[in-house]
Amino acid sequence: MEAQVAEQTSKRRVALTRESILEAALRLCSPEGGGQLTFSRLGKELGADPTAVYRHFRDKDELVLALTDLVIRENAKLARAQLPEGSSDDWRTWLTVTAESVRTAYLARPALAVLAAARTTASPAETSGVEEVIAVLHRAGLPVLEAAEYYRQLLDLTLALTQYSAAFTCLGPDIHAKDEAAWAVKYGMLPEEEFPLLHQSAQRLTELYRDDTEVFRMTLETFLDGLAVRIDRAKQQAG
Repeated sequence: MEAQVAEQTSKRRVALTRESILEAALRLCSPEGGGQLTFSRLGKELGADPTAVYRHFRDKDELVLALTDLVIRENAKLARAQLPEGSSDDWRTWLTVTAESVRTAYLARPALAVLAAARTTASPAETSGVEEVIAVLHRAGLPVLEAAEYYRQLLDLTLALTQYSAAFTCLGPDIHAKDEAAWAVKYGMLPEEEFPLLHQSAQRLTELYRDDTEVFRMTLETFLDGLAVRIDRAKQQAG
Protein backbone atom coordinates (compact mmCIF):
# COMPACT_ATOMS: atom_id res chain seq x y z
CA MET A 1 0.00 0.00 0.00
CA GLU A 2 2.81 2.40 0.96
CA ALA A 3 4.64 1.58 -2.28
CA GLN A 4 1.51 2.38 -4.27
CA VAL A 5 1.08 5.73 -2.50
CA ALA A 6 4.75 6.53 -3.10
CA GLU A 7 4.38 5.71 -6.79
CA GLN A 8 1.31 7.92 -7.13
CA THR A 9 3.08 10.77 -5.30
CA SER A 10 6.08 10.39 -7.60
CA LYS A 11 3.83 10.59 -10.65
CA ARG A 12 2.21 13.76 -9.39
CA ARG A 13 5.64 15.33 -8.93
CA VAL A 14 6.68 14.80 -12.54
CA ALA A 15 6.90 18.22 -14.16
CA LEU A 16 5.32 17.87 -17.58
CA THR A 17 5.88 20.37 -20.35
CA ARG A 18 4.26 20.59 -23.75
CA GLU A 19 7.59 19.69 -25.34
CA SER A 20 8.17 16.61 -23.15
CA ILE A 21 4.66 15.35 -23.91
CA LEU A 22 5.17 15.76 -27.66
CA GLU A 23 8.53 13.97 -27.54
CA ALA A 24 7.02 11.06 -25.62
CA ALA A 25 4.05 10.89 -27.98
CA LEU A 26 6.33 10.73 -31.02
CA ARG A 27 8.22 7.84 -29.40
CA LEU A 28 4.97 5.97 -28.84
CA CYS A 29 3.97 6.50 -32.47
CA SER A 30 7.15 4.84 -33.74
CA PRO A 31 7.39 1.10 -34.39
CA GLU A 32 9.83 0.84 -31.45
CA GLY A 33 7.31 2.58 -29.19
CA GLY A 34 4.58 0.07 -29.93
CA GLY A 35 2.77 2.10 -32.58
CA GLN A 36 -0.19 3.07 -30.41
CA LEU A 37 -1.03 6.51 -29.04
CA THR A 38 -3.33 6.66 -26.03
CA PHE A 39 -3.27 8.98 -23.02
CA SER A 40 -2.89 5.92 -20.79
CA ARG A 41 0.27 4.79 -22.59
CA LEU A 42 1.48 8.38 -22.77
CA GLY A 43 1.18 8.76 -18.99
CA LYS A 44 3.14 5.54 -18.49
CA GLU A 45 5.83 6.71 -20.92
CA LEU A 46 6.13 10.02 -19.04
CA GLY A 47 5.95 8.48 -15.59
CA ALA A 48 2.94 10.65 -14.81
CA ASP A 49 -0.78 10.36 -14.28
CA PRO A 50 -2.44 10.37 -17.74
CA THR A 51 -4.82 13.13 -16.62
CA ALA A 52 -1.83 15.48 -16.27
CA VAL A 53 -1.59 15.57 -20.08
CA TYR A 54 -4.95 17.37 -20.20
CA ARG A 55 -3.36 20.45 -18.63
CA HIS A 56 -1.42 20.94 -21.86
CA PHE A 57 -3.74 19.41 -24.47
CA ARG A 58 -7.52 19.65 -24.32
CA ASP A 59 -8.00 16.24 -25.93
CA LYS A 60 -6.31 13.67 -28.14
CA ASP A 61 -7.27 15.58 -31.30
CA GLU A 62 -5.41 18.68 -30.14
CA LEU A 63 -2.39 16.48 -29.38
CA VAL A 64 -2.55 14.87 -32.83
CA LEU A 65 -2.65 18.28 -34.55
CA ALA A 66 0.36 19.45 -32.55
CA LEU A 67 2.26 16.28 -33.49
CA THR A 68 1.25 16.76 -37.12
CA ASP A 69 2.69 20.26 -37.07
CA LEU A 70 5.98 18.89 -35.70
CA VAL A 71 6.18 16.32 -38.50
CA ILE A 72 5.34 18.96 -41.14
CA ARG A 73 8.24 21.07 -39.85
CA GLU A 74 10.53 18.06 -39.84
CA ASN A 75 9.47 17.24 -43.40
CA ALA A 76 10.27 20.80 -44.47
CA LYS A 77 13.80 20.43 -43.07
CA LEU A 78 14.26 17.07 -44.80
CA ALA A 79 13.15 18.52 -48.12
CA ARG A 80 15.17 21.72 -47.75
CA ALA A 81 18.38 19.74 -47.22
CA GLN A 82 17.91 18.05 -50.61
CA LEU A 83 16.57 20.94 -52.68
CA PRO A 84 18.47 23.79 -54.38
CA GLU A 85 18.38 27.10 -52.54
CA GLY A 86 16.07 29.77 -53.91
CA SER A 87 13.68 29.28 -56.79
CA SER A 88 14.28 26.46 -59.25
CA ASP A 89 12.81 25.49 -62.60
CA ASP A 90 13.27 21.80 -61.81
CA TRP A 91 9.68 21.30 -60.71
CA ARG A 92 9.89 17.51 -61.01
CA THR A 93 12.73 17.27 -58.49
CA TRP A 94 10.90 19.64 -56.14
CA LEU A 95 7.73 17.56 -56.15
CA THR A 96 9.58 14.25 -55.87
CA VAL A 97 11.67 15.37 -52.92
CA THR A 98 8.65 16.96 -51.23
CA ALA A 99 6.51 13.83 -51.58
CA GLU A 100 9.25 11.46 -50.47
CA SER A 101 10.09 13.66 -47.47
CA VAL A 102 6.45 13.63 -46.36
CA ARG A 103 6.39 9.84 -46.66
CA THR A 104 9.68 9.37 -44.79
CA ALA A 105 8.68 11.66 -41.91
CA TYR A 106 5.32 9.97 -41.38
CA LEU A 107 6.46 6.37 -41.79
CA ALA A 108 8.93 6.91 -38.96
CA ARG A 109 5.77 7.20 -36.79
CA PRO A 110 3.17 4.97 -38.45
CA ALA A 111 0.62 5.37 -35.66
CA LEU A 112 0.63 9.13 -36.20
CA ALA A 113 0.39 8.71 -39.98
CA VAL A 114 -2.84 6.76 -39.51
CA LEU A 115 -4.29 9.49 -37.26
CA ALA A 116 -2.95 12.58 -39.00
CA ALA A 117 -2.90 11.94 -42.76
CA ALA A 118 -6.41 13.31 -43.24
CA ARG A 119 -6.01 16.32 -40.91
CA THR A 120 -5.30 20.01 -41.58
CA THR A 121 -3.38 22.15 -39.08
CA ALA A 122 -3.32 25.50 -40.97
CA SER A 123 -0.08 26.14 -39.05
CA PRO A 124 2.62 28.46 -40.44
CA ALA A 125 4.71 25.45 -41.47
CA GLU A 126 1.80 23.89 -43.35
CA THR A 127 0.65 27.06 -45.11
CA SER A 128 4.24 27.91 -46.13
CA GLY A 129 4.59 24.45 -47.65
CA VAL A 130 1.35 24.79 -49.61
CA GLU A 131 2.42 28.21 -50.92
CA GLU A 132 5.82 26.84 -51.94
CA VAL A 133 4.47 23.89 -53.95
CA ILE A 134 1.87 26.04 -55.72
CA ALA A 135 4.65 28.52 -56.56
CA VAL A 136 6.82 25.74 -58.02
CA LEU A 137 3.95 24.57 -60.23
CA HIS A 138 3.06 28.11 -61.26
CA ARG A 139 6.67 28.83 -62.25
CA ALA A 140 6.60 25.58 -64.26
CA GLY A 141 3.83 27.04 -66.41
CA LEU A 142 0.48 26.22 -64.80
CA PRO A 143 -2.13 28.90 -64.03
CA VAL A 144 -2.38 29.52 -60.28
CA LEU A 145 -5.72 27.75 -59.78
CA GLU A 146 -4.59 24.72 -61.74
CA ALA A 147 -1.32 24.68 -59.78
CA ALA A 148 -3.40 24.57 -56.60
CA GLU A 149 -5.42 21.65 -57.96
CA TYR A 150 -2.29 19.67 -58.77
CA TYR A 151 -0.85 20.48 -55.33
CA ARG A 152 -3.95 18.89 -53.83
CA GLN A 153 -3.67 15.83 -56.05
CA LEU A 154 -0.01 15.34 -55.13
CA LEU A 155 -0.76 15.72 -51.43
CA ASP A 156 -3.66 13.27 -51.49
CA LEU A 157 -1.70 10.70 -53.50
CA THR A 158 1.25 10.94 -51.10
CA LEU A 159 -0.74 10.86 -47.87
CA ALA A 160 -3.12 8.13 -49.01
CA LEU A 161 -0.34 5.71 -49.95
CA THR A 162 1.64 6.66 -46.84
CA GLN A 163 -1.37 6.09 -44.60
CA TYR A 164 -1.97 2.73 -46.29
CA SER A 165 1.62 1.65 -45.60
CA ALA A 166 1.48 2.95 -42.03
CA ALA A 167 -1.78 1.18 -41.26
CA PHE A 168 -0.37 -2.10 -42.55
CA THR A 169 2.81 -1.64 -40.50
CA CYS A 170 0.68 -1.27 -37.36
CA LEU A 171 -1.01 -4.64 -37.98
CA GLY A 172 2.08 -6.56 -36.93
CA PRO A 173 4.26 -9.38 -38.34
CA ASP A 174 1.68 -12.17 -38.06
CA ILE A 175 -0.74 -10.36 -40.37
CA HIS A 176 2.10 -9.44 -42.72
CA ALA A 177 3.13 -13.09 -43.02
CA LYS A 178 -0.45 -14.18 -43.68
CA ASP A 179 -0.94 -11.68 -46.50
CA GLU A 180 2.45 -12.45 -48.02
CA ALA A 181 1.53 -16.14 -48.05
CA ALA A 182 -1.72 -15.29 -49.83
CA TRP A 183 0.21 -13.58 -52.63
CA ALA A 184 3.11 -16.01 -52.80
CA VAL A 185 1.12 -19.24 -52.46
CA LYS A 186 -2.55 -18.77 -53.29
CA TYR A 187 -2.07 -16.37 -56.18
CA GLY A 188 0.98 -18.29 -57.35
CA MET A 189 -1.00 -21.54 -57.51
CA LEU A 190 -3.98 -20.24 -59.49
CA PRO A 191 -4.64 -22.46 -62.54
CA GLU A 192 -3.04 -21.00 -65.65
CA GLU A 193 -5.92 -21.99 -67.92
CA GLU A 194 -8.42 -20.01 -65.79
CA PHE A 195 -6.20 -17.04 -64.80
CA PRO A 196 -3.54 -16.76 -67.53
CA LEU A 197 -2.62 -13.13 -66.82
CA LEU A 198 -2.48 -13.54 -63.06
CA HIS A 199 -0.39 -16.67 -63.56
CA GLN A 200 2.14 -14.63 -65.55
CA SER A 201 2.22 -11.71 -63.12
CA ALA A 202 1.86 -13.42 -59.71
CA GLN A 203 5.58 -13.28 -58.96
CA ARG A 204 5.76 -9.57 -59.74
CA LEU A 205 2.66 -8.87 -57.65
CA THR A 206 4.28 -10.70 -54.74
CA GLU A 207 7.44 -8.60 -55.13
CA LEU A 208 5.38 -5.41 -55.10
CA TYR A 209 3.47 -6.59 -52.04
CA ARG A 210 6.78 -6.65 -50.18
CA ASP A 211 7.82 -3.19 -51.34
CA ASP A 212 5.40 -0.31 -50.73
CA THR A 213 8.21 2.14 -51.38
CA GLU A 214 8.63 0.93 -54.96
CA VAL A 215 4.87 1.08 -55.52
CA PHE A 216 4.84 4.64 -54.19
CA ARG A 217 7.65 5.70 -56.50
CA MET A 218 6.02 4.05 -59.50
CA THR A 219 2.72 5.80 -58.73
CA LEU A 220 4.44 9.14 -58.19
CA GLU A 221 6.31 8.79 -61.50
CA THR A 222 3.05 8.09 -63.32
CA PHE A 223 1.47 11.18 -61.75
CA LEU A 224 4.47 13.35 -62.64
CA ASP A 225 4.53 12.05 -66.23
CA GLY A 226 0.89 13.11 -66.63
CA LEU A 227 1.65 16.48 -65.00
CA ALA A 228 4.54 17.05 -67.43
CA VAL A 229 2.13 16.64 -70.35
CA ARG A 230 -0.27 19.14 -68.79
CA ILE A 231 2.52 21.67 -68.14
CA ASP A 232 3.70 21.45 -71.76
CA ARG A 233 0.13 22.00 -72.96
CA ALA A 234 -0.28 25.01 -70.66
CA LYS A 235 2.92 26.55 -72.01
CA GLN A 236 1.73 26.05 -75.59
CA GLN A 237 -1.61 27.68 -74.80
CA ALA A 238 0.12 30.60 -73.08
CA GLY A 239 2.54 31.04 -75.99
